[in-house]
Amino acid sequence: MSTALISNPPYNMKWKIPIFAQIQPRFCNCELPPENNANFAFILTALDMVDARAVFILPCSVLQGGAKQEKEIRKYLVEKNLIEAVITCPDNMFESTGIAVCIIVFDKHKSTTQIELIDMRNTYEVVEREQRGQYGNESHTNRVYKKAVKVFSDEQMERAIKAIEEHTTEKDFSVCVTSADISKQAYKLLPSAYFAIDFEPAPHRECKEITEDLNRVIKEKNGLKLTMNESLAKAIGLYEIFKMFKESEENNRAMKEVLDIVGEKIIPENFIAMSKKAGELKFENGSKDHVSTILMSILQMWKQHIMYLNEEENRYLLELRDALLPDLMSGKIKLN
Repeated sequence: MSTALISNPPYNMKWKIPIFAQIQPRFCNCELPPENNANFAFILTALDMVDARAVFILPCSVLQGGAKQEKEIRKYLVEKNLIEAVITCPDNMFESTGIAVCIIVFDKHKSTTQIELIDMRNTYEVVEREQRGQYGNESHTNRVYKKAVKVFSDEQMERAIKAIEEHTTEKDFSVCVTSADISKQAYKLLPSAYFAIDFEPAPHRECKEITEDLNRVIKEKNGLKLTMNESLAKAIGLYEIFKMFKESEENNRAMKEVLDIVGEKIIPENFIAMSKKAGELKFENGSKDHVSTILMSILQMWKQHIMYLNEEENRYLLELRDALLPDLMSGKIKLN
């Protein structure tokens, strides 16, 4: 059995679960990795082979999400206290791929239950390297390309090693967590998920003043109530307003519980209702004291349209009179 192991296995490759895998020492205490991704199969196999430490370079996708089995394996690794540190790295660190990776340090003989999470995605230097073409004909493979890649300097690596050894917490760089902390985050191992977020509450008005404005808006909406046949509303595109009303009603109901504590109240909304009565479309003024501004706008448009139609009616009446007048004058049409 080896004392230590460093591995950069093929990423996200498929594998075949062997017969009786569940009774093999490497898999017998946890879920089997899914066949469509062997990342955790490599990890569990390595941990079965080493006596002390293993270091893996893998895609960052192993740190969160994934299939149910992968989530359970992360939980197993955390609760068995096998993870010493996780480091997220920048993208474009490799010459052949730009994928962002992470470094996971495992230790089967940890002296502490803490896990050091380090975010080095923005900690790097850029160097230019020469790379020979890897694919195609000789004119391509014999050609040397220059490519910019991201690397860690000695000082940056020493900073990360020090954080692991001393279990330090440094703003936006490292954080020392426990298995209980990780459990609360559903066993995600992404370092940035555990960084403290500086939060300064934005200045705002008093709740009473805001509630007064909110009620003023609701009162304006309630000033005109539409009752409409549901099928008709769907046909002419007004059912969306009813759905919006139901969502707003739900939001206000949730807010009511909080406002009750501070002694404020949101008035109920009552500006639309659906009906089963065929063809029903009815507007009602919601106030006894004044006409709703919405209704005033509708009435103004109605008034203008009625006046326009009245002019059209008069024009056609005159045209009809002129058409009938000759027959009336000649006696062709006789009035009783």
